[in-house]
Amino acid sequence: MINKLLLSLISFLYKLTYEGVYLDGVNKKMIRPVPKLIIDGKQYYEFVQPADIPQNRFVHYLDFRDESQMGMDRTTLNKYFSAIKEANDSGEVSRVGSLVYMAQSSINDCTPIEVLYNMASLMYFDKDEDISCYDLDYNQDKITKFKSLPDKSFFLKTLLEQSLKITGKSLPKNIDQYLKLSMVKLRAYNQTLYGV
Repeated sequence: MINKLLLSLISFLYKLTYEGVYLDGVNKKMIRPVPKLIIDGKQYYEFVQPADIPQNRFVHYLDFRDESQMGMDRTTLNKYFSAIKEANDSGEVSRVGSLVYMAQSSINDCTPIEVLYNMASLMYFDKDEDISCYDLDYNQDKITKFKSLPDKSFFLKTLLEQSLKITGKSLPKNIDQYLKLSMVKLRAYNQTLYGV
C-alpha cells in the first residue's frame, strides 16, 4: 500500500518537475529547468536524459567534449606537433622537451574554460531556441550571457564533473581555483607555442 502511494507521489512530482517537448511532432523529450539559471528573465532548461539531446547538437557536444579531455582544440594540438617537428629538425632538444611537457600538462591537468562555456551553450537552452540544431550565432549570444553571470560555478561545476567523469579523473576540490590555474597555464603555454 505504501509503495503504491509512493509511486503515485513520485509520478505526480515527476510531471510537475519535468516537461515534455516535441522535436518533430512525434518524438517527445523530457526537459527540466536548470536551477539558478535565469538570465534576462529567461529560464534555461536541460534534457532530463542526456541521450535525448538531438543528433545535430550532440555531434557538436562530442567535439567540445574531446577538446575538454585533451585540454586544447585540434588546431592547438596540431600546432604542438608542428613545433615539436621543427624543434627536432633543428636539433633544439630542450625545446622539444618543453613542448612535450606543455602538451602533456595541458592534456592531463587543464580544462579550457571556453570549452565549458561551449558545452553549456549546448546543454542549456531557453524555450525560444530551436533545440533540434545548433545555431552558432544564437549560442555565441548565450555564451556572452553566461559569462556575465556573477556566479558561474554552479553550471561550470556540473559540466566539469560530466567531462571529467568520462576521462576517469576526479573532480578538483576547489573548482574556481582549478579553472583559474588551468587558464593561467594554458595562456602561458599558448604564449610559448604561438610566440604571442
